[in-house]
Amino acid sequence: MPENIDFPSYARQVRTLANALLTDAHCASDLSGRMHLLTTAAERDLQRFSESPEASRIACGPGCGACCVVSVDVLIPEAITIAWYVQRWLPPRQLSETCDRLEELQRETRWLDDEERLLLREPCAFLDEQGCCTIHVVRPLLCRSITSTNAQACQEALAMVDFDNQPVVEMYLLQKRLMDTVFVQIGQALEDLGLDHRSHRLPSMVLALLTEPELVRDFLSGKKLPLH
Repeated sequence: MPENIDFPSYARQVRTLANALLTDAHCASDLSGRMHLLTTAAERDLQRFSESPEASRIACGPGCGACCVVSVDVLIPEAITIAWYVQRWLPPRQLSETCDRLEELQRETRWLDDEERLLLREPCAFLDEQGCCTIHVVRPLLCRSITSTNAQACQEALAMVDFDNQPVVEMYLLQKRLMDTVFVQIGQALEDLGLDHRSHRLPSMVLALLTEPELVRDFLSGKKLPLH
């Protein structure tokens, strides 16, 4: 990881930008557009800071999906963006099937901790039959933070049941730290603005927004959304 990156300063910049972008959002499309600007800025910053040889060794690619069996938390604006995206871009049949998978996944994983969720081996509801992410363009920040420099080692590690003796999976640590920083600072900005800054499990929050669209209005009015 480059040593010249001042992450405390970067965190303050992200928080300031998030405050400015999220302060006047009035609807789902507003939030989606502004979250797109924030994630685009994060991806641009990652490219700007990427000087390590590790960046060129990332083995992640379409159709892998090995890590798409882990718990993923999202901030509410991220979930709103995903719900808004799938409603507009997925064909009706695929959207209905996705909702069914979200409901099933929520039911199966709701009370599981992270290790239990991994052991279940149930793939993300947003993977298609080829193992590709159908929401890749609006995928959560914590999904963006996960990388592997060896796809085979990643698959083997996630397939193992013995958590004490798993092989080490090399990650691009700059990407993880940067995306984690952006996630935390957007949460801080939401708190600054008096909005619900808590994170939620990806399937439950997106499903709630798809079935209860009034939750977007509740969120923007400063209400705390019920945990699903």
